[in-house]
Amino acid sequence: MLRTQTQTRRRAIRSTSSNACGLYPAVGAASMDPRGVIIGREAYSGKAYIFDPFILYDPKARVRLPSPHVLVLGKSGHGKSALEKTYVLRQLRFRDRSFCILDAQGEDGSGEWDGIARELGITPIRPVYGDADSGEGIRINPLDVRIPAEHQFKVLVSMMEILVGELSSQTKFALAEAHKAASAEARAGGRVAVLSDVLDALTAPCEALLGQQPISPQELIEWGQPAALALDELCNPDRDLAGLFDGPTSEGIDLDARLIVFDLTRLPREGEAMPLLMAVIGPWIRFGWIKPGDSIKRTLIVEEAWHILSHRPVARLFEELVRYGRRLGLSFWAILHHLADLVLEEAPEAAAILKLTATRVVYHLDRDEAEKTADYLGLTSWARKSLPDGANICAPGRAIWQVGSRINLVEHIRTATEIRLTDTNRRMTESAGSEAAPPSAPMVRLRRRAAA
Repeated sequence: MLRTQTQTRRRAIRSTSSNACGLYPAVGAASMDPRGVIIGREAYSGKAYIFDPFILYDPKARVRLPSPHVLVLGKSGHGKSALEKTYVLRQLRFRDRSFCILDAQGEDGSGEWDGIARELGITPIRPVYGDADSGEGIRINPLDVRIPAEHQFKVLVSMMEILVGELSSQTKFALAEAHKAASAEARAGGRVAVLSDVLDALTAPCEALLGQQPISPQELIEWGQPAALALDELCNPDRDLAGLFDGPTSEGIDLDARLIVFDLTRLPREGEAMPLLMAVIGPWIRFGWIKPGDSIKRTLIVEEAWHILSHRPVARLFEELVRYGRRLGLSFWAILHHLADLVLEEAPEAAAILKLTATRVVYHLDRDEAEKTADYLGLTSWARKSLPDGANICAPGRAIWQVGSRINLVEHIRTATEIRLTDTNRRMTESAGSEAAPPSAPMVRLRRRAAA
């Protein structure tokens, strides 16, 4: 017997929002902590998706993260750059936030962050190999007094190993003696030591002691020959790598600004140029930018992070920085296209850095790469199936967010101003021309914060 609609109607259920989640569990995932900056919306529930690694590290947070570090993966054109830029712009409205960007992407001699830097009144730092005194580039001294002496030696070893391979114990001993002699001579002259001082001490050493065993100058010259040849590449003005590191640090590098942009686009993408700079910038950031004892929460974002992770000498320095990030109030963001760019079995330091990331944001990937990434990150089956679908589920602007143990599909939302500042496709698209721009909120120019 069929019943009419009025006979089968059921009385409405009245419930609180929290209880409704239990009554209808398939509506969407549980929300994150309500504090922080909004990223967009959770695709299945429509809820606002809010994220801040510093707040989520708080033991009182709804979702507790073991570390503040973030890994962002995905193919070009699907929203990685837009995400990190809008995140920075939104976080800068908090007074206790500071950012350092290593910008390795760009065109026409300027990085992708150039437009944002101009809008905020920031001048990017543009390292260029060559004559820094000509005004075209800057010089960064690996032996700057802001870097403690024991870490200066680590930087020297890393730079030498990038150029000539792993150093023997004898070469490290000769280099250590040359570093001590160069530093002592510079202090006696009332100046800062530079790389050419170390080269001079390597090639004209004094007798040294290895325990109670005297080491003759001739032996030190032989032991230090590999390091001396590497230093010649950096100090000899006729070499391709000369100019950027040999000499005092250039004036005008403001490490107290709330947003620091290192524009690396004028450096060669291949060879030793980029890893050498990364080896120096890491300790510079650790001891020049991060101020112990203050309340500032700092974020270091590295574009094309394979320049760091694929070179073991550089990865060692950054692993130490990332490992102590919680103590330093530092969130490290590594931006990559594919995990396949790295041979993790041959780079344990790179694998350690990736494992220290508690937040993983993965945009569209090809099927084979998606399978490898899902296996490495331990993604669920639905997330594994979603990544290759670049037309629907993981369309541009949508990504799988793995925050601790929670996995969500998140749609990134941008304002009109943010779309203008984060657009990296202008050269490939037609100009809108006469179309009226939608209204947008004004940008707040940064004021220089007083040094801590």
